[in-house]
Amino acid sequence: MDGIARDRLEAKCRAKQIDLLAQGLRSASLGGLAMDVTTRIIRHVLNSGLETIPEKAIERAKLSILDTIACAIGGSNDQIAHSARQLGALSGGKQECTIWVSGERLPSSLAALVNATTARALDFDDTYEIGINGCHASAYNVPPALALAERDPSITGGDLLSALATAIDLHIRLARSITTNAIDTGRDNMVAVWGATAVSTKLLRLDEQKTRNAFGIAYAHAAGEFQMYEESAHTVALQQGLRARSGLESALSAMVGFNGPRDPFFGKSGFYKAFEPDYELAMLLDGLGSDYVNASISFKPWPSCRATHHGIDGMLQLRERHNFTGDDIVSIELGMNQRARSVVAQPHDQKWSPKDPVVARFSLPYAVAVAAQHGSVAIADFRKETLMDPAVREIMAATKVEIDPEIDRTNGRDGNSPTTVTVNLRSGEKCSIRVDKPFGHPENPASLADGMRKLEACAEMSMVSFSEKQLGLIGEFIDDLDKRPTLAPLFDLLVGSK
Repeated sequence: MDGIARDRLEAKCRAKQIDLLAQGLRSASLGGLAMDVTTRIIRHVLNSGLETIPEKAIERAKLSILDTIACAIGGSNDQIAHSARQLGALSGGKQECTIWVSGERLPSSLAALVNATTARALDFDDTYEIGINGCHASAYNVPPALALAERDPSITGGDLLSALATAIDLHIRLARSITTNAIDTGRDNMVAVWGATAVSTKLLRLDEQKTRNAFGIAYAHAAGEFQMYEESAHTVALQQGLRARSGLESALSAMVGFNGPRDPFFGKSGFYKAFEPDYELAMLLDGLGSDYVNASISFKPWPSCRATHHGIDGMLQLRERHNFTGDDIVSIELGMNQRARSVVAQPHDQKWSPKDPVVARFSLPYAVAVAAQHGSVAIADFRKETLMDPAVREIMAATKVEIDPEIDRTNGRDGNSPTTVTVNLRSGEKCSIRVDKPFGHPENPASLADGMRKLEACAEMSMVSFSEKQLGLIGEFIDDLDKRPTLAPLFDLLVGSK
């Protein structure tokens, strides 16, 4: 074969390789010139380590841990959290892992379920918002990771951080690869189970074959639906616990010898073909192993749906700049895209008169009215007994939420929409602001110190008390986590005083 012919053949092989990768198919026919996508993902999970992960991603993993713990402490007295603990108690079993705050002990997978559900109870946990579909990756992945670290005290702080940075990165990559919006399809975050599977296989130190089996087994657990948001159901939080448990159990199932389909993502009946045929492979693979997108998670400073935060931030900024109070307001006009409006401003009768905390957390008019009246938005504002505050209700009644044509044109696919806030005052003054990147956005980021302030605020709402010293020790432990030889001392700190 002459050089020209060889070059042509190699060019054809390269083109075919790219085509096969784009279809997610195995490329064995190319003589090993490329590994299939699933193998690449699994080897990435196996081979990532503290020394190869960017410092920014490791530091963000620390904040993810602190934030998830804070949200679980703050949510511990919510009815959803009480139900989660009751569910765990019904099952019982080996007392190997701590239920945060209350201190009961359950098998690792049940502890992951209870703690993850509790961490989502207030919808206060951090989220990825740079994409069509957001995902609350930290609170899916931190609880099973900490359960396994308690189960096996040989797991170091560095092991935990590298596993979490890797798993959250993968979870986000899978979520952002999907190009259809859950609002339209009704399929919400079905990929979440693979993040929890990744963190579990890594901390269980499974080999490549068992890791692949765990990913295949996890496909049997893949689920997620949007109807829970339509009805503001408790499953908004419970599904997070279910997926955390499923990921851990998928890894344990593989560890004891179960196998699963070898190509759960791109096989003939794999996830993408069966559920999400419109996907972008580049969003999954570009920068895999070098660009850890867990560093792009948004911190949530207020305990409500992230799509309300642009409006809250705008109202608080206007209130501070123009020095007005709730009594000075005649009316409020909010503008955003149609997608976000359909979640946080519809149906009208629910969003303008929330009678349940879950509905209130997904109500833009309620959250903005609270910010206008109190100059802050806190956990206590979403308790059932505070939802009927007459001053807040009066402002809410004077609030309109409309589709902003320009925002809908430029950001129409975003689940978390830029928001315009216009306030008409009794003085005749009219003040306006547009917020594209509210506090906590990766381009307007929070620090570990902000996480500590959130932890302290959440502790004030805990079902049991946490001392100032105890909270400080939690923060110090996580801040130095990469130097910790074991996680064992942390778990006593996560239980409040009886």
